[in-house]
Amino acid sequence: MQFVRCRETQIAGPAPRAERGQALVEFAILLPLVVVMFFGIIQFGFLFGGQIALVNAVREGTRYASTSPVNSNPTTQVRNAVAGGVPGYTGTATVAYSYCYYPDPVISGGPTYSARIHVDVTYGHPLFIPLVGRLVDGIDGAVDNRFTVTVREDMRVESMPYKSPPSGLSVCANP
Repeated sequence: MQFVRCRETQIAGPAPRAERGQALVEFAILLPLVVVMFFGIIQFGFLFGGQIALVNAVREGTRYASTSPVNSNPTTQVRNAVAGGVPGYTGTATVAYSYCYYPDPVISGGPTYSARIHVDVTYGHPLFIPLVGRLVDGIDGAVDNRFTVTVREDMRVESMPYKSPPSGLSVCANP
């Protein structure tokens, strides 16, 4: 078997002197953008994880409050649930709650009424990454190095139905 040797051809020669270092300039231009995008992904990961944890903590606190008597104060239970569930919690959550009642569907006998608890929690999640924090801060309307999120939860109060509308409670807007 005989091998035939071909002459090597050079596909790409050395770059002309004027184009040397072009890749380095392009890299230097794009590097800051890529770094900001990378850290932005990390920061929004923290924010989304904190939002999910806040939703779960508020749901847990509201569930606990729904087993308590009507007109009890669930603030401590909700704050404890938020403190235990939200990563990086700074203790600055604002808890608001209200009770209302609504008529139950009439099955047999007279009308009955049930109560519902409504809990609102507002929390300013800290922005951990300074460069991205300066770009993201202010989207929520305040420049305070926090991203404010609000969670609302409604649950039926676990009690026996009332024979008449409960005193001291307003009618629920959306039964």
